[in-house]
Amino acid sequence: MLKIENLDAYYGDLQAVRGAHLEVHQGEIVALLGANAAGKSTIVRAISGLIDRVDGQISFKNKSLNEYTAHQRVEMGIVQVPEGRQLFPFLTVKENLEMGAYTKRARAQKNENIERVFKLFPRLKEREKQLASTMSGGEQQMCAIGRGLMAMPEIIILDEPTLGLAPLLVKQIFEIVEELRDMGMTVLLIEQNVRQTLKIADRAYMLSNGKIVTEGKAEELLNSEKVKESYLGI
Repeated sequence: MLKIENLDAYYGDLQAVRGAHLEVHQGEIVALLGANAAGKSTIVRAISGLIDRVDGQISFKNKSLNEYTAHQRVEMGIVQVPEGRQLFPFLTVKENLEMGAYTKRARAQKNENIERVFKLFPRLKEREKQLASTMSGGEQQMCAIGRGLMAMPEIIILDEPTLGLAPLLVKQIFEIVEELRDMGMTVLLIEQNVRQTLKIADRAYMLSNGKIVTEGKAEELLNSEKVKESYLGI
């Protein structure tokens, strides 16, 4: 579904990603893992069309994305849930969800999609008239994922969804990600929580200093001595 080949990405003259390659197949959870500042979010921004200087090839369903703008990529079905949630703090939960349904096809099914999101996240239904800024971190993350789902993605990119959450909420977010896959959703998951991510992902790529250094089936990487030593502290 999504393919990256020989990707270089820059912020001004600073090269943040070097020669990256990555594939995401339909119905998978694919993880992009690494420490802070490894280049994970840069790859996400490149996929979403939010970086001006990018070399290499990014393809979606065998179509090159290089000439498409960020909003055109959303229309195609590529939806990013950004790091830090970035909700509209003084809008209600329902209003935040409605903001996700701005593409042509999503607007036509806005009411049906809100009900699907409320079914997936009953807590949001309970809080639908509450201001987003007054909710807990976990509830805000549910709202951010729900807003992404309102755009009717073919692939949803979750950028650090567990960042800053308590362990119990982290577990809950990972369960939600698995549920998305069970619903047939394709997920690209960007995380620093290597162990938990490898337990739920199908495949994973390890990023260090802007380069893909290890890749493979998630179960194999979880049991890899190199990964245990380098990323799990074992």
